[in-house]
Amino acid sequence: MRVMRRLVLLVAVVVLALAAPPPAHAQSPNNLDNRPTPLAGAINGVVPMSRLVRVIQNCIAAREAAPSLMRLFTMARQSHVALGAEQCYRTLADEVKFANQANQPGNNPACVATVGTGANGQPVGHSYHGWGKAADLTDAGNSLTFSSAGYAFMKRVGGSVGWNHPRFAEPGGSTCPEPWHWEWVGDGGQMHLDTLRGDAVGLLPSADDHGYATVTGLGALGTHGDFQNRGSAINIPLAWVIVGAAATPDRGGYWMVGSDGGVFTFGTARFAGSLGGRLLSAPVNGMASTKSGKGYWLVAWDGGVFSFGDAGFYGSTGGRHINSPVVGMAPTPTGKGYWLVASDGGVFTFGDAHFYGSLVPSHPSSPTIGITPTKSGKGYWLELADARIGARGEAVNYGNG
Repeated sequence: MRVMRRLVLLVAVVVLALAAPPPAHAQSPNNLDNRPTPLAGAINGVVPMSRLVRVIQNCIAAREAAPSLMRLFTMARQSHVALGAEQCYRTLADEVKFANQANQPGNNPACVATVGTGANGQPVGHSYHGWGKAADLTDAGNSLTFSSAGYAFMKRVGGSVGWNHPRFAEPGGSTCPEPWHWEWVGDGGQMHLDTLRGDAVGLLPSADDHGYATVTGLGALGTHGDFQNRGSAINIPLAWVIVGAAATPDRGGYWMVGSDGGVFTFGTARFAGSLGGRLLSAPVNGMASTKSGKGYWLVAWDGGVFSFGDAGFYGSTGGRHINSPVVGMAPTPTGKGYWLVASDGGVFTFGDAHFYGSLVPSHPSSPTIGITPTKSGKGYWLELADARIGARGEAVNYGNG
């Protein structure tokens, strides 16, 4: 159990390390004059789907930019900000349409990127949306304003994972400032500055706990120690970003899950079904394996639980009003119940899972990221993003960090 707890803490440390601001001496790519790099070998607005991936509804982005954008949407919900997107990738046809609309009397041409004409007389796009590296963001369904909570959140957090607000979009930066328009420069941008990562979504232990692998939002593995790589999703043309992973009980394989509930299996992991292709009320953000490894649960932001294989369904918070998004789940030792935990530290019990307390109403300053039960199931640890621990029931707090 201590090993499991250390691994959970490592997930928190890895996620924070890959989404943290750069050291003071670094040349941050978050510069008002820095802009995204074009996609090499692609045509603006005519990017093949194999180089794009869906993040949330209404938002398809370049594979390079998508995981950090999903991280932003997740962090926003943990901060009670209803951040969404009106549009991310924009096709050349849409670029032409918007440019024509902007040139109509009464409209402001400065509000839309120009569309040029190539040597063959065909239109050429110039929008950074056309590379899938720009996003027009919303707050509770409305475009961001300079006074909205979504804009304040992005100014505070967006830069930590490489999302930049360019000079023209700043107040007074042009004749058409755009609080909703943000661009990804996490690869250093056109100014070739330092990179910023925000793509870690999970951690997989090795068979003997002498190694582990980090999992990215594109399903890539970063292996350490004696972890045995049994395959990854990095070369799969994903439809949706990867949001979680879980090891099989025998540690001989692992699953990865996309935000649409699509499941990918590697090694000894069995495929028991998925939600891929179904319209969900909230994105999936995690999964857990049954004790036998012959089934698993998927959990969504709203606490919706989906069971496959020998995983039993014992209830969920889907369709109920909850104060914060659900960020993790853990099955009981019998497999006949499970706990769900929300980012505010609230705990929900189902089946034979017992309630031993939560972090509400203490309102911890750092969001909760997961829950780990004791071996007997008569207590659990609540893990916070800053590596602090809340112990409940028979669980003992042996220290933080």
